[in-house]
Amino acid sequence: MARCKVYKKFENKGGMGYYDEMRRIYLDYAAATPPDTRALKVMNDTSKKFYGNPSSLHLEGQEAKKSLENARGIIAGTISAHPNEIIFTSGATEANNMAIRGVVSMARERGIKNPHIIISAIEHPSILEVAEALQKEGVSVSRLSVDHRGTVNAKELRKLINENTVLVSVMYANNEIGTVEPIRDIAKEIRHARKTNNSSYPYFHTDGAQAANYLDLNVLKLGVDLMTISSGKTYGPRGIGALFVRRGIILQPLLQGGEHESGRRAGTEGVALAVGFAEALILAEKIKTKEYARVKKLRDNLAEKILKKIPDCVINGDIENGLPNILNISVAGCDSEALVIYLDAIGIAVSGKSSCKSSDRSPSHVIMALGGNDSGTIRFSLGRNTKKEDIARVAQELPRIIALLRACHTQSDQV
Repeated sequence: MARCKVYKKFENKGGMGYYDEMRRIYLDYAAATPPDTRALKVMNDTSKKFYGNPSSLHLEGQEAKKSLENARGIIAGTISAHPNEIIFTSGATEANNMAIRGVVSMARERGIKNPHIIISAIEHPSILEVAEALQKEGVSVSRLSVDHRGTVNAKELRKLINENTVLVSVMYANNEIGTVEPIRDIAKEIRHARKTNNSSYPYFHTDGAQAANYLDLNVLKLGVDLMTISSGKTYGPRGIGALFVRRGIILQPLLQGGEHESGRRAGTEGVALAVGFAEALILAEKIKTKEYARVKKLRDNLAEKILKKIPDCVINGDIENGLPNILNISVAGCDSEALVIYLDAIGIAVSGKSSCKSSDRSPSHVIMALGGNDSGTIRFSLGRNTKKEDIARVAQELPRIIALLRACHTQSDQV
């Protein structure tokens, strides 16, 4: 990064590294949540007590199996599902892949030669890139557009669904801008299409990875057929997630090599990870209502201060009806990567876009879908450890950083 004159002046005053000895402020909970100590404890206890392979017939294996199935039952109960509707995966990315590829492969096996799927324009890369890969394999893909707040129009589905549509995948809440989609309305349109076409298709999948801490996960109320959830986004251990698959839906497995997960996902299950995941979900459910109100108040306070102190700044997404912990802003005259780096240098961790695409210099597909400009876009995502003083410090430091970057930008334009 080129060091302009203003930057050097800032650096000489101790700007870079000035807060090295102060508590760092982590505002990237949408990318990863720190595991709850209570979830870590039950994981550690499980690792010591139930170390057997849950597929083994001996006592150690059966004890591990019992622990695994207890965790499965807890997770199922949390989302109002049956235990045999839960498939453990390595995380949300695998669950999303499993949902889309599994449905498409099974549809082809059932005689639908040219399957069609519908996804929203702002899905996570683990949906978008799978859809793009399937498109090269002859699958027809339609993209449901969003409005300037990132919300899909459920009525538009009627125009897109045809007799070959086997799956609709629309995320519950967006990871970059926090917009919550009208899942129940979408489910209603899909039921209408099934009735009209006299078919069990299309199935409805939603990526609920970002929703678990704040929104209702009841799959019966939502009306979804498949739903992805993630431990690493709910203060549980990383390396495990789950896919809810409604009874009666058969997926073609992604992995071969064993009859694990009732033949739906090969690979020895991580018992301790599953137990930690279940514990994390229990804890999230207990504090969901209180935590929603707490982080929303902090987020709204940050948004108010930013808009007041920083000119030419806009909020992306639907802050009124979105997730309470996500604030995505675009600042004119700044570069996203520079903003992230400078904030990190003074002890504030944020993201420019989805962490899965952070090393990619291309614009955020989410912001572009809103009709916005990706330049100078950053995401603040709050969590359980976020405090009032953290918000106050960010609100104090951000205008200073932006003024610096804008000055650098002006100088570079004059050269």
